[in-house]
Amino acid sequence: MKINRPLFLVGYVLLSLLAPGRISAQKLVFLFAHGLYAMPSDSYFKHNFNNGYGVEGGAGIGLGSTFFIGTIGYSSFGSTSQSSLGNTSYTPIKGGLRQYILVGKIIFLQVDAGVAHVKNEVVNGSRFSGDLGLGVKLGPFEVMASYDGFARSDGEPSGYSSWIGIKAGARLGL
Repeated sequence: MKINRPLFLVGYVLLSLLAPGRISAQKLVFLFAHGLYAMPSDSYFKHNFNNGYGVEGGAGIGLGSTFFIGTIGYSSFGSTSQSSLGNTSYTPIKGGLRQYILVGKIIFLQVDAGVAHVKNEVVNGSRFSGDLGLGVKLGPFEVMASYDGFARSDGEPSGYSSWIGIKAGARLGL
């Protein structure tokens, strides 16, 4: 019998998150609210959008200071007056790693990659998405600055629509 390894790994991670006390790994659950995307980092995105807001939730499992995580989110970007794209919604599903870099698990780096559904007046489809963030844990709260974005295609100028976002939220576990 051949085992589908990716499916087996996803099932194992989900079971370990739902079965407290059965595994010695640490669990992590977090919820972020996004705000003020004031710094679009490429000219195409900056020309079309001023700012955005959103939410993101995720869970992870790890040993020591390294966690495998999965996230799902939703963000909405308001268009500028000169944009023909209209408001844009961005719904990513990503997997990645979180690495605490100092003793006491206070400061962390997080990297994620996956797919996002992007929808506006021109685009309605899936795109590659990825982010890189630096965060700090303050008791049950977390704050993270994140470089985030998605790949452009299908009639858009080629490149990566990207922005710097500030995320703040609560953490359970650890």
